[in-house]
Amino acid sequence: MSGSRKIRVVKRDGSTEAFDPGKLAGAVYCALEPGKDSLVRSRHIALAVGLYLHRTGRGRVTSAAVFEMTVQALLSVGLEEATDCFEAHRHARAAARGRLRVCHEGGPVTLWDKGWLAEVAQRGWLLGRQTARLLAGEVEAELLALAAPSVTRHEVMERLHRLLAEYGLAEAERVVD
Repeated sequence: MSGSRKIRVVKRDGSTEAFDPGKLAGAVYCALEPGKDSLVRSRHIALAVGLYLHRTGRGRVTSAAVFEMTVQALLSVGLEEATDCFEAHRHARAAARGRLRVCHEGGPVTLWDKGWLAEVAQRGWLLGRQTARLLAGEVEAELLALAAPSVTRHEVMERLHRLLAEYGLAEAERVVD
């Protein structure tokens, strides 16, 4: 998608980011049957969604709308099984997020919120917003894979610290925790 106008995607937590066909292609790729043309097909679907958004003149679109557009694109090219897989994965992650609790020091328990962790990473290590969201997303994926009903804030922060070290960001100036 070249051009001067950027399409902003409104995430479920209210934050926005630029529409990224590469990110969407990665999600579609995971839903496709493995094969030599899976990568090409996933890129074509993502580009089709991006072109549609660009042609409609929308400056902002919700992530849920991008998801629905992707489902329609998959269906229109006869990839019903991929559509089922794509939808099942999204619903499973949403359900898992809704069940995960974070136990904070002193007793409070809150629902998991990737945006909270991204904000902590952004402020605490003076990271860029995108970098902080990517790290928080990786921590979220690890936590959801555990399938545990709750985790401690300490465990969440340890996972963040480990990722910061793995990516060579541990030396970034730490401001708060």
